[in-house]
Amino acid sequence: MNAQNHDTADSGKVYAMRTKSRKLERHYGQHLIVNLLAGIAIVVWLFGPRTHASEISTAGPQCETTGTTEVTISCSYSPSTAATAPDGSTPRVMLDRAVISFAPSTESHMHIELTFTNDTGAKIAERRTVYLAFDDARGENHMRRPLPHVDFTKIEPGKAMKFEEILLAPAFQPGPYTISLWIPSNEDALKFKPDHNVLLSNEGVPDAESGLNRIAKFTAIPSPRRKSAKSPD
Repeated sequence: MNAQNHDTADSGKVYAMRTKSRKLERHYGQHLIVNLLAGIAIVVWLFGPRTHASEISTAGPQCETTGTTEVTISCSYSPSTAATAPDGSTPRVMLDRAVISFAPSTESHMHIELTFTNDTGAKIAERRTVYLAFDDARGENHMRRPLPHVDFTKIEPGKAMKFEEILLAPAFQPGPYTISLWIPSNEDALKFKPDHNVLLSNEGVPDAESGLNRIAKFTAIPSPRRKSAKSPD
């Protein structure tokens, strides 16, 4: 009887040890898998394809439009990664920021602030007239004004400079508009040839086909109708 009890106790101990061993195997197996997955993730992070912050494309102007009666369009821009002309014949000018304020529903004074950077590596020799243009949804020009204060030759190499303008703008019919900077050749024979225009060194701004720099878009909305005063009884 005692021998039988002893055998039963031994069997219980063996079972308990085996159960504990299985639990330990499962625990260490899970631990090993977690470590293996973590190691794979580290290897992928170190040696796999990486996207740096500078490589993340913001693709075009980043604009915000505020106001209704008087509209303010504020835009920021990303520099282009395209290489500069090896002979330095083409000025590399970047638009950093643009702020345009006006009242679309009526003729108004338009306030313009444009900040440019000269990334050419030297002073820009040729001064060109810069025009601000508004085109409607059909691509027809609604407004085009020269900006006499904008002068790229004043910008020091590697420096930014802000130019300000105030000009008279017409009323805008309701609908979408594209705002561009047109920088044509100074030669009359080449003025309307797009391939002779200066294109800014920004992502999503220059349009080689038209020769325009598309800096913003906005939609003019109908002005609220004023209620007519009732005549006294």
